[in-house]
Amino acid sequence: MKYVIGNWKSNQNLTESLIWLENMISLAPRIPLDMQVILCLPFTDIASFNQKLSETNYPIFTGAQNVSHLAPGKHTGEINSHMLRELVNYCLVGHSERRRDFDETCDDVAQKAKSLLENSITPIVCIDLPYLDQQMKSLFNYDVDVSRCFFVYEPLAAIGTGKPVNPTDANHVAHQIDFLIDGNTPILYGGSVTSDNSLSFVSQNQIDGLLVGTDSLEPTLFAAIINSLK
Repeated sequence: MKYVIGNWKSNQNLTESLIWLENMISLAPRIPLDMQVILCLPFTDIASFNQKLSETNYPIFTGAQNVSHLAPGKHTGEINSHMLRELVNYCLVGHSERRRDFDETCDDVAQKAKSLLENSITPIVCIDLPYLDQQMKSLFNYDVDVSRCFFVYEPLAAIGTGKPVNPTDANHVAHQIDFLIDGNTPILYGGSVTSDNSLSFVSQNQIDGLLVGTDSLEPTLFAAIINSLK
């Protein structure tokens, strides 16, 4: 199975998200049976986007971009795993922008992953080399079943820069992740992914898919990435 995951980040209001879906359906990129497309939306878009998806039967799964590390309770403004479990199948955790802008720690990420799994949501754990070993240690310390997670190598230097890492180097890091988790779980690459370079990453023997940022916002670009991998 190959995976294409879109991450809209802090973009697209509800109206814009539904227009995006209409345009995507009109482009009609054929999603093969051995490919899963996941779209990680802002919290405000998820419920209505899901409703529209159910009406169209378009084969996209939805995910969230973040979740609280706290349990349900008196935590004003927090969105926890229990609240998301009826809305999404997947959730990003530990994205480099969250670590950089909100000082998220490896322990925070591990707690989020554990909570998601307890609520039947697959964590998509984002990792860069500077904290690779520490993140894995935290996951094991919190008894997170890493075999039920996805992992993404997303080097901060490549995020939004238009300068992806060399696919061979990305594959080497994916092998490191695979060795540390000692399991059969998807490992993806994220960082300045486009339709021009997508196949060069997915054709590597240890990379199972892509996390797409900027090019997931424009249906024509996202469809082109899907088409490039068929």
